[in-house]
Amino acid sequence: MNTNQGLSDADIEARMAAAASAHAAGRHRDATHLYDQLARDIQRSRGQFDPHALDAFEAVARVIASLGK
Repeated sequence: MNTNQGLSDADIEARMAAAASAHAAGRHRDATHLYDQLARDIQRSRGQFDPHALDAFEAVARVIASLGK
């Protein structure tokens, strides 16, 4: 767990799980917002290219892509 960079790994995992739950429940707008906000928070706290931020932005793309199916 990384606590000296603002967001801990546990915080990130919990927020990713909340966004994934919103997506699974069909709340696509909420999921997109949650993933996007998390990605921006990670960039602010850990740096622009932190892998967790990239994961969250990728999740935004997955939610959007799922709408076209």
